[in-house]
Amino acid sequence: MTESSPITEPRVPSRETQDGAEAAVAEALERRLAPLGFVHEGVHFVREREGVAEVVEAQHSVYGTRLTANLGLDLVWLRPLVRWIRRPDLGPHAHDCVRWIRVGLVEDRRGDRWWSYEPEDGSSLATAADGLAERVAGPGLSWLGRERESAAFLQHAQRCVERSRSRIHPEGGYLELRLLAAVHAWRGDFARAGALCARAGTHWEEERARLVMARDIYRRRHPNAPARLPPVPNLQRELERITEPTTGARALRRAGVGRPRRLPSE
Repeated sequence: MTESSPITEPRVPSRETQDGAEAAVAEALERRLAPLGFVHEGVHFVREREGVAEVVEAQHSVYGTRLTANLGLDLVWLRPLVRWIRRPDLGPHAHDCVRWIRVGLVEDRRGDRWWSYEPEDGSSLATAADGLAERVAGPGLSWLGRERESAAFLQHAQRCVERSRSRIHPEGGYLELRLLAAVHAWRGDFARAGALCARAGTHWEEERARLVMARDIYRRRHPNAPARLPPVPNLQRELERITEPTTGARALRRAGVGRPRRLPSE
């Protein structure tokens, strides 16, 4: 009977090690992204164009000396679901965006990619930072540029509705219908947007109850939060304004989208 090897826990890097790694990645990303109009705080980069926020944000592994980056796309004129957790002034985190993906999955959705800077792996911190930044500047920016278009958002929203269909909600879930209605308004199809808004409205009270519960859980888990948290927003009323031709077009113009124009559906 052979003796088994002891199980070792992954080494958790020190805060100083993580800070040094994130500083190196921030510098490598800044060289590539700042000339393109991205602004940043640390490893959180945001560029806003025509009502769409494009986000690049590095992420440190919970265990081990590894880094990756998340990419996000957010519709700045579609206000966030959660208002009791303040977003950074710079813009949303990648995982809070309407859409987000890890940069390693952009070209191959079957796997993921992390950049290690362990000395024993033969890769220095500078090499790891540059490798991650190159992937962001190549396939990452290509994904952001391609998927920020309204046609790509429409396809994404349609897939979300399909996946959300169930016996209880055969037409789709509230949040998925909300997104699809908003994207149709963005594309100038206010008739279809209004119909989807009305369909979503039949599920609003159920969704509102879930958000109220989420806010209560946040309050219990964060006793030091402000005494008066922002209330659960009336998402349905906001959606009605977006999908109504006059108020919706005005909201889009304020966000820099310009006059919506009807595009053919794919």
